[in-house]
Amino acid sequence: MNILHCENISFSYPLQNGDRRFIIRNFDFSLNQGEFLTLLGPSGCGKTTLLNLFSGFLPADSGSISFNGNPLTDPFPAGQMIFQDSTQLLPWLTVEENILFPLCRRRFPGFRISPGTDQKEKLDEILNLVGLTEFREYHPVRLSGGMKQRCALGRALMADPRILYMDEPFGALDTPSRIELQSLILKLWEEKNVSVIFVTHDISEALILSDRILQFGSPGISPRELPVNLTRPRDRKDNSFKELEWQIYSSLADTERIV
Repeated sequence: MNILHCENISFSYPLQNGDRRFIIRNFDFSLNQGEFLTLLGPSGCGKTTLLNLFSGFLPADSGSISFNGNPLTDPFPAGQMIFQDSTQLLPWLTVEENILFPLCRRRFPGFRISPGTDQKEKLDEILNLVGLTEFREYHPVRLSGGMKQRCALGRALMADPRILYMDEPFGALDTPSRIELQSLILKLWEEKNVSVIFVTHDISEALILSDRILQFGSPGISPRELPVNLTRPRDRKDNSFKELEWQIYSSLADTERIV
């Protein structure tokens, strides 16, 4: 079942000479319920622009985008965004208060929310899922980069999302933390049956995570759709994995030479 659908969308930025630079042009796409989609390509190719269009943070120049059959024109509670920026948490709130934030968005320093029984049970479950139970009273300044991303993920889960939008969320992390969080997001994706749209320029990461990849080349040219027909769990050392990884790498390298 389609959860997100876009039809004939285009998006462009104005140039100083009065022309417009198209990032996306006449693009059609549908996302299935429970699907893990990755937007893959080099910097400046339009990945984040398309993510922002899919999430309602940017309006398309033309065409239509819908969520569950309803027009999508603004950010919406069922779609939760997780950024790469480690400052996305509110610094005056503890880990558990940041996770509870979707329940009470009008917050100010010194104000504390008292969750009800059901909310506290949900909070405890999420803290356990993201591995932050022992750090629930910590403020963000005391957290590592990986722990901050775990907290941001927990906050998104508190909103009961249907879609998680993730903009290079692990890009600033060291390799062990990145691999650990890749395993965590796959676990949550499977358990929660949430759809995920994930931005990365890392081919291996895209292949570990995705059901399907949109591979970007030059701006203005529609991304190429690539199904990832690899069994799960996936092994980076497997020959099929390495072969597909090399095919994508070669394709991206050819695109960069043409540009």
